[in-house]
Amino acid sequence: MTTEPKDLKKVRLMNEKVFLSIIIPAYNEESNISGTLSEVAEYLESRNFSCEVIVIDDGSKDATVEIARQFGGKIPNLKIIESSPNGGKGYVLKKAIFQSNGEYVMFMDADSSVSVSELDNFLPLLEEETDVYIASRRVPGAKVSMPQSREILGKVYIFFSKVLLGIEVNDINCGFKLFKGKVAKEVFSKQIMGDWSFDAEVLFIVGKYGYKIKEIPVEWIYKDTSKVRPIRDGINSFISLVKIRVNNLSGKYE
Repeated sequence: MTTEPKDLKKVRLMNEKVFLSIIIPAYNEESNISGTLSEVAEYLESRNFSCEVIVIDDGSKDATVEIARQFGGKIPNLKIIESSPNGGKGYVLKKAIFQSNGEYVMFMDADSSVSVSELDNFLPLLEEETDVYIASRRVPGAKVSMPQSREILGKVYIFFSKVLLGIEVNDINCGFKLFKGKVAKEVFSKQIMGDWSFDAEVLFIVGKYGYKIKEIPVEWIYKDTSKVRPIRDGINSFISLVKIRVNNLSGKYE
């Protein structure tokens, strides 16, 4: 059996309709981005669907962009977008979504706390009536290693999200989500929050407009490079939920 040369494979994929866009927002991720893109490259090498990979850098001050560029010959249809100054995860993710071309759009964390291989549990479940698929660490079947402080913070955040915003999901901030491409653009066009609180805002908008969500259990591995600070972020999380509620009452999501 002959193997298609990588340069020809790249040309072929770029000329096909893109089935999936994988977006990886990154900020000062030089210690993680190489391992994550290596996983993505290996995963896509054995898959037969067309895919683009978008790394959007949020004003990193380290070598994140330089390292990502080294994968241009390993990942067909790799795009590197530089956004400066730092605007926040939600801000750059919105920019990347509007530059994506996939029938489906997925985003994942640059530290690969949820491996790209978890896509194998998503793809067989794609169906016309479901619009958004979110990775969950809090449904049966999930495998999680998480510090107790983060577990408690997560439960409190979910409780207040339900009370203040009516969000009926078991996990809000897991950074591995997949949208129909059209739905992603419609939802993120209404997104306002530029920081990490965009997750709750986006899921609120999804519910507000009646899009159907499916939660899928995943394996989530805690990385000690995480930028989460439980006490500071816990306070800011509550404030953000209040802001989203006020935004909605003032008609900003119409």
